[in-house]
Amino acid sequence: MKRIIFGFAMLFAALAHAGPTYTFSVSEGVNPSNVGIITITQVDASTVNILVDLLDTALPLPQYGFLNTGGPHTPFAFSLAGTNVGLSISDFIQPVGGDYTLGLFTLNVGGGAATPYGVYGVAIDSDAGNGSVNAYYGDLEFDLRRTSGLSTDDFIIGPFASAYFAADLTDGASNTGTQAWLIRTTTPPPPPPPPPPPPRELPEPGTLVLLGIGMLAALRRR
Repeated sequence: MKRIIFGFAMLFAALAHAGPTYTFSVSEGVNPSNVGIITITQVDASTVNILVDLLDTALPLPQYGFLNTGGPHTPFAFSLAGTNVGLSISDFIQPVGGDYTLGLFTLNVGGGAATPYGVYGVAIDSDAGNGSVNAYYGDLEFDLRRTSGLSTDDFIIGPFASAYFAADLTDGASNTGTQAWLIRTTTPPPPPPPPPPPPRELPEPGTLVLLGIGMLAALRRR
């Protein structure tokens, strides 16, 4: 019984830290609007997965890519409620390891600017050169971890920003500029699994004795 109670306690503790899945499907900015969809998903009590799914990033003719330009702009930026202490990227999924042909993505807990959408507390920087020729054409996906705990509800519009996320993008030609995602939509989480059936209780020894006496009496009557 203690094991069952402990299991339920662990399940409820995990659910208490889990935030809903949020989708940001509408963007605005210098390039045409709706350039891609951002989805943030709870992985565990300390980790959130961020996927920036840009339109048509399949080579050899990608439509959009992340880059550095003047402005100032940063390739990708957002703000979190609470502290940035203990924040790390536990896994760069796309590009693998954060490494691409012309540079490397890294986490900057000092934040960065994304003109004209303000300043953000956390940034993903690129050490590649500026301009479309040095851009990363592909989707950006990584797991963000905070040792003190991280929820999808911690992704906020910061005090010096006007959007949840901002990205410095190129359309693959000469058009570059900032895109921002201002509206979020909630995707309800799947229902939790049903609780296990209660353990089957065995009759007490006294009950078994009474049942045995009754069966013997019935046999004698026959």
